[in-house]
Amino acid sequence: MRAAHVAPVSRLVGSGGLVVLAPHPDDETLGCSALLIEAGRSKRKLGLVALTDGGSSHPGSKLFPPDSLEAIRREEQRTAMRMLGCDHAEHLRLGLPDGGSGRHPERASVAASVAELCERLGATALAAPHPDDPHPDHATAAAIALEVRSMVPTLRILFYEVWTCRLEDDVACQTEGMTAFRVETEPELKARAIACHASQLGKVVTDSPSGFVLPDWFIDHHTQPLERISWLELPGSLPGPDHFARLYADDGDPWHVRSSAYERQKRESVVSLLSETRHETPFRQSLEAGCGEGHLSGALLQAGLVQTAVGFDRDPAIIQRARNFGWGEQAHFRTGSMPADMPDGSFDLVLLSEVLYFLDEGALTTLADNLTTRLEPDACIVVVSWLGSTGTPLDGRTASDFFRCALGRTFETLKVEETPDFRIELLQRRKASVADQEDAQQDR
Repeated sequence: MRAAHVAPVSRLVGSGGLVVLAPHPDDETLGCSALLIEAGRSKRKLGLVALTDGGSSHPGSKLFPPDSLEAIRREEQRTAMRMLGCDHAEHLRLGLPDGGSGRHPERASVAASVAELCERLGATALAAPHPDDPHPDHATAAAIALEVRSMVPTLRILFYEVWTCRLEDDVACQTEGMTAFRVETEPELKARAIACHASQLGKVVTDSPSGFVLPDWFIDHHTQPLERISWLELPGSLPGPDHFARLYADDGDPWHVRSSAYERQKRESVVSLLSETRHETPFRQSLEAGCGEGHLSGALLQAGLVQTAVGFDRDPAIIQRARNFGWGEQAHFRTGSMPADMPDGSFDLVLLSEVLYFLDEGALTTLADNLTTRLEPDACIVVVSWLGSTGTPLDGRTASDFFRCALGRTFETLKVEETPDFRIELLQRRKASVADQEDAQQDR
């Protein structure tokens, strides 16, 4: 099984707001503190949906009956959120019964309320417990997230884990349709936030022998440097192989790469960005995916930014046109497709211009892995993303975000340029480090 790479939280969540669905007060602190810390520091719009107020954790208490305990736990949750820097969060309290949220009559209307909150906050991501988290309220929360996805198909669903650590080693969590990542949290800050939930640490209710207390091993597990987040694949279908053959038929130029001001500006922006990076030494050999007629590779050759350019595309006719275009002896074009059927060789520059959104999450993951094996130390990747509608499951920004996450800590972002129409990101491979070695290990 592929190791779960360490991903930047900001790229998992996206450019918009974040909504976190918590079955009980404390689940958000335990399972997705990294997302909350980032939201607090970036001040992105943030919503917290409290499915229940956790009034059943200490049954039989005379001093703290459910109503009183719920009030305490609501305040603990607010205090912990402030500790994580999230005092700006909008709270939606649903008040469903602790332990029975899935059976309550009001459960049927919850997804619509959460979807409305997501849309009002401009959320790009909804975080909820993993479907296999072993607690009925957590399963209900996961089901609600799936219902919200059906209402807002472009919403990123990020599943966090709270009680999966209780599962036996031979009990595997659901992974179909998901990609697991790890995210870096701040253990000391998270521990202080967990400490805010004093009622769950045996420090408030003293007259409930069967009352719930978070065990020490559990707290130790949740105060490690990494949390596990699973990205749920976005719905929809990709164009088939014949789609591009039809577009390119009869000398077709579907994106007007030969004539449009947009295409010219995009190429000039890439040349300018790379010129600032390599103003003295050109790249040895570039690889362009989905090269079409080779205009971007040709522009880099003409600018003296690369010594040799290799491009590939899936349609043989467009490759022949690229070969006939006259880009020079240092330009080489081959038939191939992402992510598996790519030219072999060693490259120090990869060009991914408006191609990533033609892949799904599984293919993007494979592409990231395959490119990593072909890239030299200190190699660069240029990702160009169209910011308009793409008609594919992942739009340009989402595809580039996911691809960046799939690269893990092997790469870092050097520069980003954005216009109203497109975004250019320059990534560079990091030198081998302890972090890279850890990222390559099997997830805990």
